[in-house]
Parts: sequence; C-alpha cells; structure tokens
Amino acid sequence: MDDILILTLGTSPEPIIHCISSLRPRRVLFLCSSETQKLVDLVRAEVPIPLFDAQRDVIVLQQRLSKNDDASIGNEIDQLDRIYLRCLDLFAAIREQHPGSRLIADYTGGTKTMTTGLAMAAIDDGGVSLHLTVSDRLRSSATTQSYSAPSAINAAAIHARRLRDRELPALMARHDYEAARQAVRAVQRLADPDQATRRWLRRLEDLLVALDAWDRFDHRKALTVLEGLNDRRFDQTLLFPLKRVIDSRRLLDQQADQERWPEIKGHGLEAVEDLLRNAERRAAQERYDDAVGRLYRAMELTAQLLLRCAVSDSVGQSGINTAEVDLDLLPEAIQPRWREQAMRRIGGDSKQAFKIGLSDSYDLLADLGHPVGEQWLKRRSEIVDAIKTRNNSLFAHGFAPIAFRDWQHLNGKLSGFLSQAIELQRARSSAQRLAALPLPQLPSCLEALHAMEIGQLD
Repeated sequence: MDDILILTLGTSPEPIIHCISSLRPRRVLFLCSSETQKLVDLVRAEVPIPLFDAQRDVIVLQQRLSKNDDASIGNEIDQLDRIYLRCLDLFAAIREQHPGSRLIADYTGGTKTMTTGLAMAAIDDGGVSLHLTVSDRLRSSATTQSYSAPSAINAAAIHARRLRDRELPALMARHDYEAARQAVRAVQRLADPDQATRRWLRRLEDLLVALDAWDRFDHRKALTVLEGLNDRRFDQTLLFPLKRVIDSRRLLDQQADQERWPEIKGHGLEAVEDLLRNAERRAAQERYDDAVGRLYRAMELTAQLLLRCAVSDSVGQSGINTAEVDLDLLPEAIQPRWREQAMRRIGGDSKQAFKIGLSDSYDLLADLGHPVGEQWLKRRSEIVDAIKTRNNSLFAHGFAPIAFRDWQHLNGKLSGFLSQAIELQRARSSAQRLAALPLPQLPSCLEALHAMEIGQLD
C-alpha cells in the first residue's frame, strides 16, 4: 500500500526533509505560499520522492502581496474555510487516483491558517493519518536544524468528544439508537483510542445495541445483550423492566413461552406499557403514522391480555383467546348473546369458536364484569370515533396522512384510557411493589445512560 503525504510548507525546510525521510512516501503534495514555493526544490534535493510531479503536487495558495496585484487575487492563504475545503478535495482526488493508498497529513510547517486548515480537514475526513514532525530533543535545546521525526497524532479522543457533545445528543433525543450506534462505530474505526476512550465506546455501543433491539420489539436480543454485560447496575433501570415486558409478552406469544424467555412476574400489561413508550418515541421522531399504529395495537393488546389473564374467576384459568373464543367457557348468563353474535359472524354451528376484534373484545370484558370493560362502555363512542383517524390512514384502510394534530387527538383519547386500564390492573395485581412500578421510557440523553452506569435514573 502506497503512502501519500500531504504537508504544509513553511520557511524552514529541515522538519519537512526529516518527515519525508522518515515516512518514505511514494508521493508528496506541498501546500505552500508563493514565497515558500522555492523551497520545494531544496527539499527534493535532499530526499527522494518517486511519484513527484511539480505541476500536480505543488499547490500554491493565492496570496495578494501588494496593492498592485490583480484585484481578482484573494488572500486564500489566510482563509481557513478555503484551505479546509481544498484539503478535503485533495484527499478525495488522491483516493480516486490511488485507490487503497494510505493518506498522511503533516501540519508542521506553514502559516497558522494553513496548518489549522490541514489538521481540521484530516480530522474531519477520518481516514487521514495526522502527523506532526517534532524534535526529539528537549524543547529548551531544540532548533530547526536538530533532528526531528513525524509523530502520529491520536485524533480518536477528539472524535469521541465530538461524538459525545455534538452528534449523540440529537440522535438520543430522537431515540435513534441505531444511528447513534453507527456514529460510535465510525469513531471506533479510527486510529486506536486510549484505553479509557476505547472502553467507553465499547460499553456505549453495547448499550445502544440493546436499546435499538428493544425499540424494535426484539426483546430476546435486548435481553441477551444486557445479560452479557453482566453488570448489576443495569438491573433496576433496564434488565428487570425488560423481563417484566417479556413476562407480559409470554401470556400471548407461544414462541417466547415455549422457549421460556427469562421473565419477572409483573402486573400483566407491561407489553402495553412498552407499546405506549414506543409510540412516544415514534412521535418524538415525528413518525406519527407509526405512533398511531402503536396506539391502536396497544388498545387491541390490552383487551387480549386482560381476557387472557384477568378474568379467570369467570372463565377459568386459561382465560379467553380472542383469536379463537371458546363460547363454552363463558358464563351461562352471557352465552346466548355471544352465540347469536357468533352465528351472525360465521353462520352455522353457534358452538363453533370464532375470532373477535377490538370492540367485541372490550364488550366481552364488560359482560364479564371487568372494570376496564365497564370504562369502555362509558367511553365507547368517543374512542371508536377517535380510532377513525387510524382507519383512514394508509397503514390501515385509507390514504390520509397522519399529522401532528391527529396524533395529539388520538393520543389524548386512547392513552388516558389505556393508562387507566394499566393502573386498574396494577392495583389488582399480586406482583411485588417493585415489579409493578410504571415502565420507564428508554433513555433520550447520554446523561441518562451515565446515570444508569452508576445505578441512578432521574
């Protein structure tokens, strides 16, 4: 792999000679002023540069030296933005000319603006190795004639700080955990960071992988990653809440139940809470169609879970499966109405099991005397009317886009009802107090992740 060196040339050629002599690049590009251009030949007389082309590799920055110079000549040499952009363009051109080559930038010589522009471009490019040629002698005895050698500048800590302060806050605020993980990976692919920075990046990536999996309802993967961290400081803030969600999910998810995903007994509606928190995250991303879809699914899931786990006194320990309602399990007092419903729905034998939807599920809860069903009867018309917003969207049966006001309207109608249902179930649950606490929202800032690492969560 060829080394290509880009450097800024000042008035002292010795450090540049030492740099080229040490690195032995195949090609060198000189960023210089009209005054220092003449030093290129002096440097070339001292060290070999195999692929040197003076027309191509000597980049003279514009400099207006006197009032008599053409007015079109600008002081590019003092314009940081111009030098910065020119260096980025140089990097791109070199990669096109020399695919697979290693780019090195040395900012030892030149004016402050030249060296700053080259160093900034190398850091922002991320694929350029940044060097500074310095003397091995003590500063007090160093001279421009003393031997000096190029030293690689570790920019990983700079990128890590930029990542922490500039990139991650916006991504975390949007709960965009995968984009945040990709940003972390980009820093990890740079020059080796120091041990503390490497450890911080590695730990942060693991947490973001778990959060992204959880955000996509891949609860099994999220659990595997969190358990792999083997850190008790995450128990109360992430691991235990996740296991409560899994316990709720296992009530309806045959695969999760058969595979016996690790769980902690909760109040039973944690999967609904998880959907509501997810809807809030989609709304924070202004993905209102997705947010409304999750609200609707939360309405369905609440009835499904309550019929499965909260009416055993009326229908038996196995509860009611809304996908296949066994009419023989229903109390005799309400069987006639539901058998008539079944005959209208499927025809034929009124004893045949049948599937019920959202409204029927809550009507059945009401017939079984569950308080959530009773609340449904009081608010049935306004909730059904609000759900029309979702039904008219492209994700359901229409083409209407979901706007912010639609999300607010539906969220106002459904979230209040669902939160009340969760509180009623929490009060009726036999789960321990800590296992019945409200499910926390996933973190939206690095401070929350840091708090998790020390066992605290605001």
